[in-house]
Amino acid sequence: MRKNDIVTICDLDEAGNMLAFSRNYRNPELAPLAYKGYEDSIQRWWRNRQIPLRQGRVEQMLRKKGFDEPSEYLLKNLGLSLVDYYWIRPIDTSLKWEDVNLFENDFKENIMEPISVKSSSRAESYTPNSSLKGELEKTWLIRKGRRVLIKGNHGRLSTESINEAFASEFHRAQGYDNFTEYRLIHIKEKAYDYACCCEAFTSSEVELVSAHDLLTSEKAKGDISEYERLIQIACRHGIDEDELRGDLEYQILSDYLLSNIDRHMDNIGFIRDAETLRLKRMAPIFDTGKAFGGSSVVPYTEEEIDNMEVNSFERSEKALLSLVNDKKRIKADRLPSEEKLRKLYARDSQMSTSQIDMIARLYEKKKERLEQL
Repeated sequence: MRKNDIVTICDLDEAGNMLAFSRNYRNPELAPLAYKGYEDSIQRWWRNRQIPLRQGRVEQMLRKKGFDEPSEYLLKNLGLSLVDYYWIRPIDTSLKWEDVNLFENDFKENIMEPISVKSSSRAESYTPNSSLKGELEKTWLIRKGRRVLIKGNHGRLSTESINEAFASEFHRAQGYDNFTEYRLIHIKEKAYDYACCCEAFTSSEVELVSAHDLLTSEKAKGDISEYERLIQIACRHGIDEDELRGDLEYQILSDYLLSNIDRHMDNIGFIRDAETLRLKRMAPIFDTGKAFGGSSVVPYTEEEIDNMEVNSFERSEKALLSLVNDKKRIKADRLPSEEKLRKLYARDSQMSTSQIDMIARLYEKKKERLEQL
């Protein structure tokens, strides 16, 4: 289903595995964009929708809830999400979108909390956490009526959360109008001092379409880069090319200065109008937790800094920068100071001064190199 419209009929087993689906779509224009160019499109889309076992303590959580696989957890929650309007409706029910959608109906589950009893939550309200992507420990919650995403860290340090907070400060200082605002929060009984949270930028009116969804919606043709192919597809779906190129170039430049190494195709998104199905703009920049090398070793030598590898359109920062035509999109006089970065990292009681020094040095080196671009 997409809201109250039937997309197609699927056959799923009790474990949530999609065995088959009808290629005779009821409403082909409403089908998910992801993998649209593939014969097994809906099956691929369904497998990709489930929460990864490697995320946080998901495997332990599933066992305690009585689920054997993420696919079963996804099925029990009807495949519902807080980023789009797709769901699975059992064919023998009269459920409507208004009954189940999580933009309007409450949910209570917090998968970042310890689970002490088996399976009682299976009968509770549906949750968007069964379709929550990524490897980082995270959960959707409702706070004062707002849908909020809480994200933790991989280890005992608050590195990824602090990076998100500093990225927010970076974009705010630049006067950029299209970023996700993260703030630090304390969560009891965690090894790290701080997690971070942000409000959902999707709603009943606008949904998220990832760059991965767009790129797999069509088979690649000809000798064209992934970067240009994404722009072409997005423009065919209604986005303004000049604005899109501006947003992409700003994102590449800001990622360079923040040494964000993980801008893969699920970390780039687009906002789509619920009714017209046209793309409006790139989604507000999100997921910058792998800034300054993330939780890995911080580049230190001149050679390491100049040859940082990334997971994005290209495999190196240098190659990514070659995609940018206007390198003045970042205003050098509006960059947050090294002192602000140090002060933010100093809030982590478990981070050493030497670690903060290395991160601050990397940031200063990148600022110097900005002048040379």
